[in-house]
Amino acid sequence: MGTFTAAIGRHFGRMLAAVALCGAMIGTASAQDKIKAAVIFGVSNPASVNGWDRGHYQGVRKLIDEHGWDVTMAENVPFPLIASTAENYAKSGFQVVIFTSSGQVKAWDQVAPNYPNTLFAMLSTTSSLPKSNNVAAYAPDFYSYGVINGLIAGQATKSNKIAGVAGLPVKAVEDMFSGIIEGAKVVNPNVEFLSAFSGDWTNIPRAREVAALQIQRGADIVLGNAGVGTRGILDASQSGKTKFVGYATDWAVDAPETVLSSVILDVAGWYDALAKDVASGKVEPRINEFGAKTFSVMPLNKEHLTTEEITKIEDSVRRYQAGELSVPVVAHKFK
Repeated sequence: MGTFTAAIGRHFGRMLAAVALCGAMIGTASAQDKIKAAVIFGVSNPASVNGWDRGHYQGVRKLIDEHGWDVTMAENVPFPLIASTAENYAKSGFQVVIFTSSGQVKAWDQVAPNYPNTLFAMLSTTSSLPKSNNVAAYAPDFYSYGVINGLIAGQATKSNKIAGVAGLPVKAVEDMFSGIIEGAKVVNPNVEFLSAFSGDWTNIPRAREVAALQIQRGADIVLGNAGVGTRGILDASQSGKTKFVGYATDWAVDAPETVLSSVILDVAGWYDALAKDVASGKVEPRINEFGAKTFSVMPLNKEHLTTEEITKIEDSVRRYQAGELSVPVVAHKFK
């Protein structure tokens, strides 16, 4: 506890007295100091990759523009190099290293205990923390996120078949798909969920092919979560004249005639929470979860739904977020 907070204080010089809480805190910096942080991405040019990575890029901009942080982005870092990349930043004196994917949890677990003077933050789903005090997670409840997607898709489908296409069946995807299934079933007991995986997070043609197969199987609504490959899922939805629910950020501008709606994760809000915790010296080794109330639904496409259908879907989402609509929590496994 003392080593971590004291080291941060020594680095800044003008740092206010460090606050210790639950074994891991960052001291509060004065207005003249800048937190030096690194954010590790698995894709190139995250600002151009709509969905998850663009949401993280918006979070990076919030750190820079609103909190005055000095942020470096590492782009296109493959999973085998995540740990060494994080280590290099810690050795170079970065106060905060941010992981952006649940696929980076292994590296997070490996590196954090070895560099107690650096805060390692996971901004993605995780069920546990590394065995170290200098860690924190800011994670969405992907199950409830999936439920909201399921409420929309389950009521908008005409074929009673909806499809979820992702890169790999990582925990975040399994939680999301499980929520979609249970949310859809609550409002439409006859719905069938088709799941498929493209095999990675970057192959647009493969994701397009996999999504097209689900459309051929009868899915008239597709939900995509395949990183860069999500663009291919949208392409398949356009070609198959199927409706698409946008993931994480707003996709309406990409294909207004195809996008039914988008469910917003507010990733930038997680970055804001991290920055405020750092500024106040209240970073704790815990998982800070962002649940159903933090998600928002973009306006439903009036070209695809009647006013009555839109009202019904919006009401079910509102009731779920308010705790008035009960959806069972059931963990499904996917291959």
